[in-house]
Amino acid sequence: MIGAVVSGASSLLDGFNPWVHAVFDPLHLSGVGNYWQLTLASLFAHKLLLKSLPAISAALFPRAYGQLSRTDKQAWCVSLTTLAHSVYDTWFILKFIGHPALNANKMDGFNEEFERYLAIALGYYVWDLSTCLRNFAEYGIMYLIHGGLGVFGLLILTSRQLQFYAIPFLLPELSSIFLHIRHLLKYAGYAHTLVYKVNFIVFTCAYVAIRIGFEAYHSARLVVEVWGRRTGEVFYPFAVFFAILGVTLTTLNVIWLRQIIYSAYYTIYPKTKSKAS
Repeated sequence: MIGAVVSGASSLLDGFNPWVHAVFDPLHLSGVGNYWQLTLASLFAHKLLLKSLPAISAALFPRAYGQLSRTDKQAWCVSLTTLAHSVYDTWFILKFIGHPALNANKMDGFNEEFERYLAIALGYYVWDLSTCLRNFAEYGIMYLIHGGLGVFGLLILTSRQLQFYAIPFLLPELSSIFLHIRHLLKYAGYAHTLVYKVNFIVFTCAYVAIRIGFEAYHSARLVVEVWGRRTGEVFYPFAVFFAILGVTLTTLNVIWLRQIIYSAYYTIYPKTKSKAS
């Protein structure tokens, strides 16, 4: 019975594929037509996860979750959702970090399995962008820009263009794992523990190595390639967009680095802050 319903729904959705391709293929975004159902399923999965986390958290962490205010409970569940995404992103990016097809041709190299992973990640970024829009007063313009760039960038990546650059631009999610753990530890009341301090030191080191080092290096290389018009079969405006994307992400990372170093210092030496105040 359930199988028949799922099969029928899938067949119904497949009927929209020609229309989606007709709209997006001329825009050099064939990946939308290929993976829109997978991305939509990922979007709803993230929404479902967020909705189910209050009950899960209350069952698994009754003491830590139970003492939180209503606002902090919402933030706790958002942090768990983003943590799950960061783990997923890190897993599949590390799986493909040395893939021969992607490394041999950084502009046109592609892999269908990699595309499916990227389409699933796109569902998260659509959810993340909608969250930033709904809570703009809390997140601000920089997070909104970050989310919007992520969505459009993944639309390009799933269309068999510039797929190699998913690696340096998504690997930073590895450092985000420790950032989300920091948030959860803070909500749970462990902000002054050794575990909290060690985790934040690891996050800061990973942030500098990956975002300021690895990602910025490949962003600079991409700018050089785009400037020299060595972009293969990639739709050139998309190559320009990705070069701007890399520069923008690096700029945001540098802006955020000052705040991170400040927080790291006063996480390790909290008494210094209290004396200063």
